[in-house]
Amino acid sequence: MPGENYTVTELMTATADAIKDRLGGAVWVDGEISGPRESRGHFYFDLVDRDEKGVVSAKVPVALWSRTRSRVDQKLRDAGTVRLEEGVKVRIRGPLELWLAGGRLQLSMQDIDPAFTLEALESERERVLALLRAENLIDRNRMLSLPAMPLHIALITADESAAQADFMHSLVESQLPWRVSFLDSKVQGAGAERTIAAALRTAQRLGMDVIALVRGGGSRLDLAVFDHELVARTIALSSIPVFTGIGHEIDTSVADVVAHTANKTPTACAEALIDIALDVVNRSEIAWAEIAEIVTSTLADERERLSRSAGHAAMGARTRLTVERHRMTSTTSRLSRSIDTSLKSEKQALELFTARLRAVDPVQTLARGWSITRTADGTVVRRSADVAPGDTLVTTVADGTITSTATDID
Repeated sequence: MPGENYTVTELMTATADAIKDRLGGAVWVDGEISGPRESRGHFYFDLVDRDEKGVVSAKVPVALWSRTRSRVDQKLRDAGTVRLEEGVKVRIRGPLELWLAGGRLQLSMQDIDPAFTLEALESERERVLALLRAENLIDRNRMLSLPAMPLHIALITADESAAQADFMHSLVESQLPWRVSFLDSKVQGAGAERTIAAALRTAQRLGMDVIALVRGGGSRLDLAVFDHELVARTIALSSIPVFTGIGHEIDTSVADVVAHTANKTPTACAEALIDIALDVVNRSEIAWAEIAEIVTSTLADERERLSRSAGHAAMGARTRLTVERHRMTSTTSRLSRSIDTSLKSEKQALELFTARLRAVDPVQTLARGWSITRTADGTVVRRSADVAPGDTLVTTVADGTITSTATDID
């Protein structure tokens, strides 16, 4: 009643009664687990709602008392996929109670609906896929070209995990020259999506050939981070091809859908990369074998051709020598005959010239009775005008000379 006075106990009791009257006892409440913690066998957490930006818009404390916890835990074990962890969306049942001594409201958890969590996970998965399809991001990473020999790998997983060991074991067994840059990351639980996205961005900055995102097997809830929008969007927008090896055989995560190549396990992911590298190696070996075969065949052909050419050259040389020898013999014979003819002709010409020379030889002329008269200075007297009375004349005859003096010129 207006103006009525209450003690604290009366006010809190009235409030508790009003809540009980309004709600009628236990109710089902949907929300996200935040800040889970244990104390003395009891389990506490806040059940929250978040707005579109992820900010908490409403919160109610929840207490799962030890006397009730065993029954709830058994129900979770029977479902096999749901755990009370940070960030998990749950539907729980219990009365909203007002703790008088503490002065606060809290929900006393008595039951849980595991199917709601699984349906929430599937609903979120479908929402993310629809969003990525609308933005044409589903095939973006798949369209990237792989390097011919992708040996530099960025491995993203939890350090010292079975996934890391299985992946590295397969690479080592292949005996190929891999270079692996390991990027430690959470792969489940609250905040795992942020560490995975950060590792993906780091791998891109390092300029790797390929990114391997792997995780071992687990429940649907364990693998929920690989359906997260942040992880999927970072993979889709990666400038480097992303290979996934997420260890569940039945379901396919959103990360698998948007990755360049999806594999079911970490080992399968490593083997896929090994197959690519071995294919290049095998093709290279085949190419070199073909080159060697071509070279061997070409050398054999060239040796045979060279042998034939050498035989032809030798035969040609012998034929040429025979022809040239015959030509030289013929030329020598013709030259010999030509020399003999020339010698005879020249001999006849010489004899004729000798006869002609002999015919004009003064000695021969003198022998036939002719003489030559010269003046004292040796000038040949050809005319009477060449001599004056009193000149000394020397007359040469066949066997000597006669000296005289001109007395008269007629």
